[in-house]
Amino acid sequence: MSKTFYLKYRPQTISQLDLTSLRENLSRLLAGENIPHAFLFSGPKGLGKTSAARIVAKALNCKDKEKGSFEPCNKCDLCQSITSGTALDLIEIDAASNRGIDDIRSLREKIKLSPHTADKKIYVIDEVHMLTTEAFNALLKTLEEPPAHAVFILCTTEPHKLPDTIISRCHQFKFQRADTQEIARSLARIEAGEKLELAKGVKELIAQKAGGSFRDATKSLEILVSLNGKNLQLDKVQTFFNQETGLSEELLNLLVKKQTKKSLKWLETTWLNGADLKELIISLLELLRKIILVKYQVLEEEVPDYNLSIKDIKELIFLFDQASRQLKGSALPTLPLELAIIDWCDQNKGEEASVENKEKEFKADKDKEGKGIEKLPKVVGGNQLKSSLSFIQENWSQFLKLVKDKNPSLEALLKAGNPLEVSEDILTVEVLYPFHKDKLENKEFLQTVEAMLESLTGSNLKIKYILANKGGD
Repeated sequence: MSKTFYLKYRPQTISQLDLTSLRENLSRLLAGENIPHAFLFSGPKGLGKTSAARIVAKALNCKDKEKGSFEPCNKCDLCQSITSGTALDLIEIDAASNRGIDDIRSLREKIKLSPHTADKKIYVIDEVHMLTTEAFNALLKTLEEPPAHAVFILCTTEPHKLPDTIISRCHQFKFQRADTQEIARSLARIEAGEKLELAKGVKELIAQKAGGSFRDATKSLEILVSLNGKNLQLDKVQTFFNQETGLSEELLNLLVKKQTKKSLKWLETTWLNGADLKELIISLLELLRKIILVKYQVLEEEVPDYNLSIKDIKELIFLFDQASRQLKGSALPTLPLELAIIDWCDQNKGEEASVENKEKEFKADKDKEGKGIEKLPKVVGGNQLKSSLSFIQENWSQFLKLVKDKNPSLEALLKAGNPLEVSEDILTVEVLYPFHKDKLENKEFLQTVEAMLESLTGSNLKIKYILANKGGD
């Protein structure tokens, strides 16, 4: 199986590092005599922190370097074993999976052993911010008194989560988001290696769309080559990136009209047609950003304002940025976007529904005055009001919070639900999709929801789910 472009064309020397500031700072450090025993590489994902760590490992251990040079030869057995991932003296640890004190204690015991063949034993700890407090304390002791042969390279996307005591014992390198020229430089390496024919402006356009990430730019180039071949023209690349732009404009038009069902159906169709949901959200956020910057006269572009106020734009940005963060961990791919659409579209409708409910309650009170007490719900332990539909509707958000504390995924499914009726100790809830209904009818989920209903109402209500009427908006 052939390697992806990103793995195949990883930088292998300091001079190949595409981040200018990193390349210059590492060169100065490695050219000197005082090499730190602990490095801290921090910055956003996709910038090559792990690649840089492996290059440092080679630079510190290569025995065939040219005299006066810090660059690894990449030809000796040691360099090649590091490149292939088989070096015994390069230990890479994923802190997300090995985050406990026992893992770090094991490391402290093994670190005393001398390197097998290299001068330095290199420990690369990825996502180091994931370590527990106890593990950080154990690591600190190792950093304070490391063996002479040990070098640590800590990598993290969230340096603010590291204790100051750890940071203070490391030589820091901050990986800034790559600019267009730096990304184009990395793409040129792939262009030459794969014998591609990239038209003028192609590398720059891909770089602009990559959000400062080498990995994302390389992924886009690989997809474009697979779709269009090695001769890549600028118009093909523009069409590729404009697909998400066109989709985001379609979605925004629906959102402006607050057409909940049409927006949800559009999303379902778009997803089934193969749209990248992450790219769709990014494109929508970019569009909203442009609109708000034009309103503040920061940008001078012809962008329609979609009749959105500043408050509207800020609310949309908040909702869809939140959905973007939830995409990766969602059990259902479209769910975060569906909830963002519902939250936005139903804002004003919620106010209308509140007025309508009050009118219904007023009419019900009048009916009770005329017809007497026989129209009241059955009294069950004094909780007739708490088990009524109006009480449940008014306290639905409180109920969702109870569910969320037990099971966040279950709460996410229920959030789009609508309590419709209470009859004979059964609460009927309307849901949008058959898949959601099937999930909610899982025995364990049913038991959790009914237990939380009892906590809220004091009554032993059962729950029944029905599908929403698909007609209308």
